[in-house]
Amino acid sequence: MGKEIKNSINYISKKTSKKTGFSAPLDYFNNLEEVIGAKLYEEHLPKENGFKVSDTYFKKLEDSVLAKISLSLKETKIISFKDRILKLIPYATAASIVLFIGLNSFVFNTNKELTLDSLSDTDIEYWLDSNALNTNDISIIFEDDLLEENDFYFTTIKDETIEEYINSIDNIALFNEIN
Repeated sequence: MGKEIKNSINYISKKTSKKTGFSAPLDYFNNLEEVIGAKLYEEHLPKENGFKVSDTYFKKLEDSVLAKISLSLKETKIISFKDRILKLIPYATAASIVLFIGLNSFVFNTNKELTLDSLSDTDIEYWLDSNALNTNDISIIFEDDLLEENDFYFTTIKDETIEEYINSIDNIALFNEIN
């Protein structure tokens, strides 16, 4: 079998250097059934166009479309932001009242009464250091509680106490105030 068959197509084409002219495209036989079916289906379709357009259709088309659009145009309702906020104010007020009552009844509900004895010494010292008091502040507080002579009728002050008080006053500061 070393020799080729003399009557084969390949042998003849090699010797003559000519092609036979017969060739099939790739996948021709795989798609042949679908191609034949499509051709047969096309033969059964009607040859005439089944749709007709009136002569004036394209002349009247624009007018009819614009008429339909203008009828369907509705005026849009504009809701301003201010109106929305004004509608939400009652709800926000009610929610804040409920929150306030809820916090006061649950979180801040303590039976502990605050007094000066409940404050620690460091708290009082811190308040005094951070809040400087001057004589004007004190005079404003005690402005309504001015002492009158009638307040001292039933009190007795010893002479020694008065002398000790007078001796404790800084005389130079007193003279400077008078001048």
